[in-house]
Amino acid sequence: MKRTNILLGALLIFLISGIKGQDYNFLGLCVGGALPQGNFSENNFSDSTNGYANNGFMFSFDAAWFPDDYMGIGATVTFASNNPDEQKYMDDLKNSFIINYPEPDNFPLDSINLDYGVWKYLNFFIGPNFTYPLGKFNFDLRAMAGLSLVWKPTQSILINYPETNTFSRKVEDKPFPALGYSIGGGIRYAFKSGYVIRFIAEYANTKPTFEIIDEIIWNPEEETFTTIEKEIAIPIKNIHLGIGIAYNFEL
Repeated sequence: MKRTNILLGALLIFLISGIKGQDYNFLGLCVGGALPQGNFSENNFSDSTNGYANNGFMFSFDAAWFPDDYMGIGATVTFASNNPDEQKYMDDLKNSFIINYPEPDNFPLDSINLDYGVWKYLNFFIGPNFTYPLGKFNFDLRAMAGLSLVWKPTQSILINYPETNTFSRKVEDKPFPALGYSIGGGIRYAFKSGYVIRFIAEYANTKPTFEIIDEIIWNPEEETFTTIEKEIAIPIKNIHLGIGIAYNFEL
């Protein structure tokens, strides 16, 4: 029995040592750009899935653990924001309901006040990571998935026309949950014991469903405007390009 316990203990020590993490496990921070892709960057008002998004900002906190020389598991918490082309969107929105007005040429544009906020999302992803060490460099690849919280820009509309009437409607920027994923890679360069400079490039995608103001029409009976709202799934696609610092460690 004693010999069996000794053998089991030795086997356990062997197994633990066999999965010992390498000294290129890391914790890191990155900042950089978020470059919108596909419908997210398009500005065709007739397509409700277009986001009018411009280039934005991203920030990420990343971690990875490699139990062997190449394969491991990683996680990221990534925040990104994209300012939309607000002027283009507001011009298109104005034109969409002025054209429905009985006398569009006489519509007083100064009576329209519009506001359009910012696209934001927060990703909580986890998934497999691959690294290839080469001297002071590590070349990383990863594919991750998880939860995305997405904030659609606030839509605020105020029309003071005629002078005796006021029309207003606002859609708040509350978070909408959705599943998302990212695929990408990076390079780490060790410039000091334990510390590395890190570069990343990855593609992130999620598709939440939002409530949007799709159209504003003139109601001739009540002589006022009416909004037509609907729920629609909008693909949020970005390429993240970042630079940061990380700390390599051994478990």
